Amino acid sequence: VALAVWMVRRLAPEAAGSGIQEIEGTLQGRRRLGWKRLLPVKFAGGAAGIASGLVLGREGPLIHMGGAIGAMFGAFVRFDPHFRRILIASGAGAGLAAAFNAPLAGILFVTEEMRNEFRYTFVSFQSVVVACVSATIVNDLWLGEGLSLPIQTFAAPPLGDLPLYALLGLLIGVYGVLFNGALLKSLDGMAAVMHRNVWLTVAAVGTTIGLIVWFVPEAAGGGERLIESLLRDERTLAAVALLLLLRSITTVGSYSVGTPGGIFAPMLALGTLSGLLFAKLVALVPFVSVAEPGAFAVAAMGALFAATVRAPVTGVILVLELTGNLEMALPIIVTCLLATFAAEALGGRPVYRLLLDRTLRRAGKPPDR
Repeated sequence: VALAVWMVRRLAPEAAGSGIQEIEGTLQGRRRLGWKRLLPVKFAGGAAGIASGLVLGREGPLIHMGGAIGAMFGAFVRFDPHFRRILIASGAGAGLAAAFNAPLAGILFVTEEMRNEFRYTFVSFQSVVVACVSATIVNDLWLGEGLSLPIQTFAAPPLGDLPLYALLGLLIGVYGVLFNGALLKSLDGMAAVMHRNVWLTVAAVGTTIGLIVWFVPEAAGGGERLIESLLRDERTLAAVALLLLLRSITTVGSYSVGTPGGIFAPMLALGTLSGLLFAKLVALVPFVSVAEPGAFAVAAMGALFAATVRAPVTGVILVLELTGNLEMALPIIVTCLLATFAAEALGGRPVYRLLLDRTLRRAGKPPDR
C-alpha cells in the first residue's frame, strides 16, 4: 500500500483511484492525459494496491490505461484533437472489455456513461467497436476463453416475481445514493487525515487491510471469487448482512487511500450481497416463497452498478456477459431500471461525475454541470 501511495503522490497524482473520471475530464478538454508518466504508475501502482488486498477492481486502471494508450497512439501519428479523443474513448472501452471479457459492455459504457463527452459519428462508434472486439480477442488468446464469472445459471423467474425484483431495484437505488455519498465523504476525510501525517495513515491502512485479509478474507479483495462462493455456498442471513456491512466499509475506505484501483468489481460484489440479503429477508415473509435466492443476487449485481454509475443498459449487458444468465434478462432489466429511477428521484448524481467535480474543485476549476 505504501509503495502504491508513494508512486502516485510522487510521480503521477492523476493516477489515483479509478481514473474513469480523468478520461471523462480529458474528453471534455478539462484534464490533461499525460500518458508517459501515467502508464507505468497506473500499472505498477495498481498491481501493488490490488495485490495488497485493498477492496479495488482492475477495471478502473485498465480503462484509464486504455485511454492513455489511445492518447499515446494519437501523439505518435499526430492526429488532430478530434481523432485523438476518438482513440482515447476507444482505448477506454477496450480496457473495460479486457477487464471483464465483455466487449458489448465496453462499447455501451463509452456510448452511455460518456455520452456527454463522446461525439457519436460513424467513425467514432466503429472505432470503439473495433477496439473492444480486438481487446477481447487478445484477452481470450492470452488468458483463455469463457465467462469471467462462471456461476450457476438460473431459469427465467415467473412473471409474478417481477414486483419483488422491482422492489429490490428501488432499495438498491437508495443504497446506491448512500454509497456515492459515503465514497465522497470518505475521500474528503482521508485527505484531511493524510494531510496531517500521510505515512502514519498509510501504515494504519496497510495494517488494517492485512488483518482483514488474515481474519476475514472475504471482506478484502476485488470480490470476483466472493461472488462465485456466495452463489455456490449457503450463508446465513446474519453472515450475509455482516459481510455486506464490512465490505461497504472496506470498499469506500480502500478507494479513499488514493492508490490506483476501480470500484466496478467491488460494486458487483456489494450488489450480489444486497440481492442475497433481500432474498433471505423475503423468505421470512409468510406466504412468500423464493425458489432461487441467487437469482436476486444476479439481478442486484447489475442494479447497484446502474444506481451508482447511472448507466442501466451497460449494467444489464455487463451482468449478462459476465455470468451468461441470458434467461434472467427481463428481471435484470427491471431491477436495473428501478434502481436508476430511485437514484434519480432521490437527487443522486453519477459517481464519476461526482469524482470529476471533486477533482476539478481541488484543481481550482469550476465543476462539471
